[in-house]
Amino acid sequence: MKVKCIFCGHELNLDHCVFDNYTGSVKCFSCSRMMELRTARGIAYSKYPLAIFETKSNLALVKMRD
Repeated sequence: MKVKCIFCGHELNLDHCVFDNYTGSVKCFSCSRMMELRTARGIAYSKYPLAIFETKSNLALVKMRD
């Protein structure tokens, strides 16, 4: 499955076995930014940018609004 990064436009080649029905975060190997990806039956339905905020104990991933 091929998905374009919403930040830099780099085309990510994702494994069909893993990402056929998937909801979760994906990291672009070109720009290292994170996005949330939702797929069903091998088709990407939505991509959202994720922002990383540091807290005292850990890192938290948060959806950014368009």
